[in-house]
Amino acid sequence: MKKYFLVIISTFILISCEREIDINLNKSNPRLVIEGNLSNLAGECSVKITKTVNFSEIIPNPTVSGAFVTIISLNTNKTDTLKETAPGMYTNDSLFGIPGQTYTMVVKTNNETYIASSTIPQMVDLESIQLLDSNSSGGSHGGPMGGGSGSNTIVRMIPKYTDPANIVNFFQFVVTRNDTLQKDIFIQSDFGFNGLVSNRPLRVKANKKDIVKVDMQCIDEAVYNYFFGLNENINQSSATPSNPVSNISNNALGYFKAHTSSVKTIIIK
Repeated sequence: MKKYFLVIISTFILISCEREIDINLNKSNPRLVIEGNLSNLAGECSVKITKTVNFSEIIPNPTVSGAFVTIISLNTNKTDTLKETAPGMYTNDSLFGIPGQTYTMVVKTNNETYIASSTIPQMVDLESIQLLDSNSSGGSHGGPMGGGSGSNTIVRMIPKYTDPANIVNFFQFVVTRNDTLQKDIFIQSDFGFNGLVSNRPLRVKANKKDIVKVDMQCIDEAVYNYFFGLNENINQSSATPSNPVSNISNNALGYFKAHTSSVKTIIIK
């Protein structure tokens, strides 16, 4: 009877511990996503504003219209306003930045204000693109800090530039293939080759006769850290993925990037 009683008690304990655990991944307050760019070239200034969606929703991020967007030069105190030219897209074709100067982006929407500052580094010229080789491969590929997936021809190319000595430099390479912007993240710092000619290759998905354009952008450290964190999440390098650290205030996601641009184009042979 004693053994029988213990079995009943144990069974009751096991049954009473069974409870349905409902983890709510779907409901969350939408957050603003801001992607701001200011180049040293006219016609490249843009700010894209969207909102996040719930975990289970497979839809594009909704755009945010009606925002008031300005960019202020902290060196001259000049304020330029951006115009909404498409839903959630704000541009100013005549606005360009000057290397060495700091700019502040201000976004006002829904009675909230979001602010970010970024400094344009000194200009570094992209001298040429050296094509190394290509190989057909599958799986995940990208640049030194890049990500991507699918079966493609991977082309190795070296963006040749001379790194300025005695200062720390950060670079992002924005790649366009046949007029289509590639989603891979390519970033570099000059750690280990300060003052030298770059020999670090990018691994770009492309085929023969493709036209590949490389825009080498000099960026500041905060923007580099943002894309570094974003790339780690894409490649699942982090054991506990989290949102990359944004340089935008008020809990917004995204970045404001003031940068230089130096562009070269190559035809894959």
